[in-house]
Amino acid sequence: MQHAFSKTFRLSMFVGLLVLAAVGCEQSTAPSSPQATGKAEVTFAPQPPTTGECALTITLTDSTGAPFKDATLTVEGNMNHAGMKPSFATMEESDQEGVYTGTIDFTMGGDWFLLIHADGQNGESIETKVDVPGVNAK
Repeated sequence: MQHAFSKTFRLSMFVGLLVLAAVGCEQSTAPSSPQATGKAEVTFAPQPPTTGECALTITLTDSTGAPFKDATLTVEGNMNHAGMKPSFATMEESDQEGVYTGTIDFTMGGDWFLLIHADGQNGESIETKVDVPGVNAK
């Protein structure tokens, strides 16, 4: 009797694992995020960037090259190595359409990167990573 129970138990476990594997392989039906379009160009002052507050100018253009105006823009700065907390820039659109200005605090010399995310008024978005190598210590 115990042998039959053991066989049934093993078969049930096998079937259960197959069901879990099949469920794990299903594609997500969650809605996708907006399609990333356009590009971002970043300039710094001072150039090259140094530690401390650094002025940023980010020019956003859509896929046709037109200014990406009235966007909600977030900029996160991170070092290339783990262990440092990120720095966030506060950005505002300037008098020029699609041109945003602000500052970011580079807390340490070394290699950084910026994660730029902009959402437009019509569901468009721009997402890009900009490398900032060799931020100089003052």
